[in-house]
Amino acid sequence: QISHFFEHYKDLEKGKWVKVESWVGVDDARAEILAGVERYRNSSDKPAF
Repeated sequence: QISHFFEHYKDLEKGKWVKVESWVGVDDARAEILAGVERYRNSSDKPAF
């Protein structure tokens, strides 16, 4: 069900699509999140939330 959601949630937006290639484990997910946090910290142009 999760794969189906991510494959189809852009269907109504013209010209946009999503391709789900595979799922990874919790360690890979954690590494991706931490990499994003690090990119944000190192960015000089931060959004004003």
